[in-house]
Amino acid sequence: MIDAINNRISVRTYQKKPLTAKDEKDVKELLLKLKELKGPFKNQVRLFFYDSPYVGDEVNIQIGTYGFIKNPPAFVAGCVKNTFESIVDYGYVFEKVILEITKLGLGTVWLGGTFNRDAFDYLLAEGEIVPAITPVGYPAEKKSIREKLIRKSAKGDSRKPFNEMFFENDLKTPLSDSNIAAKYLELVRVGPSASNKQPWRAVVKGNKVHFYLEKTKGYAESLSFDIQALDLGIAICHFESGLITDKKSYAIGVDQDHPIFDSLKYIISFDCIKNVKLG
Repeated sequence: MIDAINNRISVRTYQKKPLTAKDEKDVKELLLKLKELKGPFKNQVRLFFYDSPYVGDEVNIQIGTYGFIKNPPAFVAGCVKNTFESIVDYGYVFEKVILEITKLGLGTVWLGGTFNRDAFDYLLAEGEIVPAITPVGYPAEKKSIREKLIRKSAKGDSRKPFNEMFFENDLKTPLSDSNIAAKYLELVRVGPSASNKQPWRAVVKGNKVHFYLEKTKGYAESLSFDIQALDLGIAICHFESGLITDKKSYAIGVDQDHPIFDSLKYIISFDCIKNVKLG
């Protein structure tokens, strides 16, 4: 999974061809395998596959990506309850999906605000939402001019410095790269986020790693959900993937004794309880 985290890129321009029967079968089997997966707050995500730019045999509504995606042969989408914790869980589960699709050699990109969300209304129970989708296909050899402009405007090839996001004990002490947690937090740093805002923050205290959201003021307020909750789900997924790869023991949950900071919204904590000392 670590290779998928490091190798995944956002693909907005695809080759003009459908998925092969094998690749479509592999993606569908993947979604079936992950259908019982829940996020850190234990919310269920329902996942769907579409092999055309339309949804529903009866409604036949175009998914539509407002020109941001070119030649998408298929899509994966999902729905979940519209609560902050559920959206975090969606980010966690959907990033697992995207990383597994990456391992299959297929291209993807997170779409949170640039698709026709109304196309999925027929799927939803009361209180549910489709927070994000991804196209699935074969990356084109050359990016479109629009894709290059989007990537440049979102600064898709840049990330904030490590010492601006990850700390020890408080927000004044940047986490040393010699701390064992740094290896796993680097996997968080390289992760995707909406408009590359990178709103995740983490504070390491003893054996615990506490995750927070530094909310971007005024960002995406027109949406009916907090899109940056997705980013925290992605961050949690990446951090946990590192621990799992190295076979480290851990527990994840809400820590009532977490450090409190006025500028940050607390999300969840990792307690590395056996063979890891994060300090």
